[in-house]
Amino acid sequence: MTRIFVPQPIPEAAAAKLETLGEVTTYPHTDHQIPKDVLLENVRDKEILYAVGEVPYDAEVIEAANALQFVGAMHGSAKFVDFAACTKKNVPVAGNPKLTARTTAEFTFALLMATAWRLPEADTFLREGKWRQNQSMAFMGSRLFGKTLGIVGMGEIGQMVAYKAAACDMKIIYSKRTRLSKAEELAVGGAEFRAIEDLFMEAEFICLTPLLTNETKGLVGERLISMMKTSAILINTSRGPVLDEVALEKALREKRIRGAGLDVYLTEVPEPNPGPVPGLKELPNVVLTPHMGSAARETREEMALYAVKNIELFLKGERPFNVFNPEVYGEEAIQDERIG
Repeated sequence: MTRIFVPQPIPEAAAAKLETLGEVTTYPHTDHQIPKDVLLENVRDKEILYAVGEVPYDAEVIEAANALQFVGAMHGSAKFVDFAACTKKNVPVAGNPKLTARTTAEFTFALLMATAWRLPEADTFLREGKWRQNQSMAFMGSRLFGKTLGIVGMGEIGQMVAYKAAACDMKIIYSKRTRLSKAEELAVGGAEFRAIEDLFMEAEFICLTPLLTNETKGLVGERLISMMKTSAILINTSRGPVLDEVALEKALREKRIRGAGLDVYLTEVPEPNPGPVPGLKELPNVVLTPHMGSAARETREEMALYAVKNIELFLKGERPFNVFNPEVYGEEAIQDERIG
């Protein structure tokens, strides 16, 4: 039977389907990453590697997999797999199409609302027995309707966030490398284009949703944050390197902005001590989540089943969908400016 390795548990429906395709070995833990030496030992005789974003398949891992034929990724870009090493061994790497955009947009808006209404603080406030009056000034949030939402990066996710904001009667402004057409702007709540500096000065809420590229890395730092209103809230569900966390912490401590909601960080799994700079954890006006923008049960199951489908296609001798290194099929390499 075909030997398949999975580096951490995946949704049950996908795991059950995978079991019908070969002899599956799954590293069983969810409370820690598979150690590198254990990973290297496990991949040595495997023909198929199932890939997930928390476990890097670098050149050493690919080289160690002596029998490797295919890598099926539960991911839309799979930058954690060394494509060059796979191509050198004539091993295709295939992944998901854009299955997470709607879910991430929904999560982005949920994070915006939780930060605006101070929901984590409110939960703690009640649990600690501090609730004394209903209409005092002890605990005040910020409503959304009538406010201006600035979206940095009006791609698929940004546009879906805009739909939700329009439903809440928010004014929508955006910045983007290439401006949308008038018809596209009308379709997303009558969004208005702004230079990024103007957006940061005008918006009460700012959502960062751009792809991480060399152009967007370090995009939001002290200069742009200093332009924000004191009543403004910043949300980042893009990628950690887009935002300068130290500059953000400084602005929050000095009360130059109202709050922030972050789901992504400069330091993430599998790096040691993943999460924001320590100072952000001390601030009550910051909502912090562990990069869970696609963590809807239904979405993760769709992603997992898609990866299994690609494995099934490969084993049938058919071409998988969404091949990241089409050079193995004698085609031109994909030009992808994303760096994460």
